[in-house]
Amino acid sequence: MPDVKDFKLPDLGEGLEEGEVVEWHVAVGDVIELNQTVASIETAKAVVDVPSPFAGKVVERIGDIGEALEVGSVFLRIDIDVEGGAVVEDEAATPADTEASPAQGGFEAGAAAAEKSVEETAGRKSTGLDADEEPQPLVGYGQGKSGARRRRRGGTAAAAAGNGQAAASVRPLAKPPVRKLAKDLGVDLAEIAPGSGPDGVITRDDVNAAANEGSAAPREQREPAQTPAAVSRAQAPAAAGGGASAARTGDLEIGFRGRTPGEVEQIRGIRKRIVEKMETSRRDIPAASCTREADLTELWEVRKQLTQAARDEGHDVKITPFALVMRAAVLGLRRFPTLNARIDRSPQGDSGSSAGEIRLLEHINLGFAADTERGLVVPNIKDAHAKSTLQLALELSELADKARTGKLTPTELTGGTFTVNNYGAFGNDDGDPIINHPEAGILGIGAIRERPWVVQGELQVRRVATFRLAFDHRVCDGGEAGRFVTYVAELCEQPSRILLHS
Repeated sequence: MPDVKDFKLPDLGEGLEEGEVVEWHVAVGDVIELNQTVASIETAKAVVDVPSPFAGKVVERIGDIGEALEVGSVFLRIDIDVEGGAVVEDEAATPADTEASPAQGGFEAGAAAAEKSVEETAGRKSTGLDADEEPQPLVGYGQGKSGARRRRRGGTAAAAAGNGQAAASVRPLAKPPVRKLAKDLGVDLAEIAPGSGPDGVITRDDVNAAANEGSAAPREQREPAQTPAAVSRAQAPAAAGGGASAARTGDLEIGFRGRTPGEVEQIRGIRKRIVEKMETSRRDIPAASCTREADLTELWEVRKQLTQAARDEGHDVKITPFALVMRAAVLGLRRFPTLNARIDRSPQGDSGSSAGEIRLLEHINLGFAADTERGLVVPNIKDAHAKSTLQLALELSELADKARTGKLTPTELTGGTFTVNNYGAFGNDDGDPIINHPEAGILGIGAIRERPWVVQGELQVRRVATFRLAFDHRVCDGGEAGRFVTYVAELCEQPSRILLHS
C-alpha cells in the first residue's frame, strides 16, 4: 500500500509568508533521497534550495514555475512505501500516465521524466527505508499553518511547457534567471546549448544574442499547450518591435532583462520587498546628504599592487577600488559611530518623557547594494570591523557572486548596519542613495573618471570620484555627517592610511 506523505512548504526564514517556485529539481516518478534538493523557492529575500524531509517516490508536484505558494501549504507529495529496495510502482500507471504527469507538474520537467522507464526506476539505488519506518523530518522544519497557492502571471503556460518535449535527451544547463529571460524572449535553450559559460552553462549574453539574431523559433511552435493569455503575452514584443526579434528593432534594443513595454508585473518576491523598504525609508527617515570629491589616483595604483600581493599568497581575488572604499568606510564608522546606529522610538524612559533611544551599535555589518536580474539586493559582510582589507575583498567577491546567481541566504541579506552603494559601476557620477531602513546612513560612490585637478598649485589629470553620504538627521547632525564623508574621502586619497589600520 502506498504511504504518501505531504511535504508542506516550510518557513524559509524571518517569518516569511510565501515563496515562489523558481525551479523544480525533481519530476513526478523520481525516487529521491532524504535531504535531496527538490525545488528552488524565491522568497522576498533570496532563492533558497529546499531539501526533502522524506525519502521515496515523488507522486505529485503542486505549484508551477512562477506560482506563489503560502508557507504551510502542500507543494510536494512523496510515497515512502518501499519493498525490496525499490519504490513500489502503481499498478494502474501506464506509459501515457508517466509522460503526462510531469507536464502537469511544472516547466521543462516533462523531457527528463518521460525518458525514465519503469525498469530504470526499479533499478535505482535503494532508499534504505522500510515500509513501516517513519522518515526523519529536517531539523528546523516546523509545521506551518495550512495555506493556499496563488497563480502568477504565466503560470499555466509554464505548467504546459513539458508537453511535446519527451524527445529531448539532455536539459540545457542554465540558471533560473537565465531560463526566465529565455522564456520571456522566446528563446529555446536547447537550440543554443551548449552555452559560453563554464561547463557549457547558457548565460544571459547567449540568450540575448539568440534573441537579437532572431534564431529562436516562435514560442507558439514549441509550446502548443500554452494558454491564450500566455500566447498573447509572448507575441506582444514581436508586435511592438515589428520583427522576429522581440529584443531589437534595427539598432535599437527594446526591453531589459526580459521586460518589454506593455507587460504587467505582479509585485511579489524580491520586488515586493524592495517596494516595502523604499516606502518605509522615504516615509520614516528624514534624510539629508552631503558630498565630497576625492582624488583616487593613488588608490587606483595601490589596488593593483594589493591584488598582485594577494595572488602571490595564493588568493584568487581582485582588490577593487570599491573594496578599499569599504575598508575606509569601516574606519570612518569606528571614528563616527553615530552613523552605525539605530533609532528606537518605543522606549519612553522611567519618567515617560523620553522620545525613544539612539543605540550606537558595537558591530559593523557592512552592506553593499547589488544589482541583479531579480532586482536590488543588499547583502552584508558580518563584523566588517574585525576583518582585514583582504578578508573584506574575499567576502565582497563571494557575496557578489552569490547575488548574481540568486544563492544568497536570508542571513546574508539581514542584519546590516550601514550600506555602501557603488552606482559608479553603471557610469553614474553621482546619485541620490536611499537609506536602507532601519540603518542610519548610506555612502554612495560615483564613477572614477579622469578629470583636471589642482595638485600643489599645478593642474594635472587625476582619477576623481564623488562621495555622497545620505544620513538620518534624527540620529546624526550635519556637522558629524560632513566630517565622516571628508574623513573617508581623505583615507581614500591617502590609501597608506587605510593599510596602516588593516
